[in-house]
Amino acid sequence: MTSLLLRGARTLWFPFAYAGHVVSASVRMSWDVLTPGSASTPAFVEVPLRCRTAFEVTTIANMVSLAPGSVTVATRMDPPTLWVHGMYAPTDEAFRDTVYAMEDRLLGVTRRKGPPPRPDVGEGETR
Repeated sequence: MTSLLLRGARTLWFPFAYAGHVVSASVRMSWDVLTPGSASTPAFVEVPLRCRTAFEVTTIANMVSLAPGSVTVATRMDPPTLWVHGMYAPTDEAFRDTVYAMEDRLLGVTRRKGPPPRPDVGEGETR
């Protein structure tokens, strides 16, 4: 019963959390466009996923692409991987963490037991 309530709460919270991410990214992009200079630190990052179904991979790829400042460039199903271009990525690891936060919320909704632990990818490069 508790897992059912927890999953219901995660499902109800999901659209608000994603909308908050989109608004935050929109404000960052707008500020960068409207002020002199550029704060962008672009990166092209490979992100190994914990998603297993085509639905999960497609959904996370679309979530990344719909957020301003990032776009999914390619996907692979075996093993599940995204290649993402991001405009604001001080390190590869920091940008992966942003994608993993979205994936955590998605898997919290699509899986009964919630998201599995994040993969150990290693240290990110500083740009």
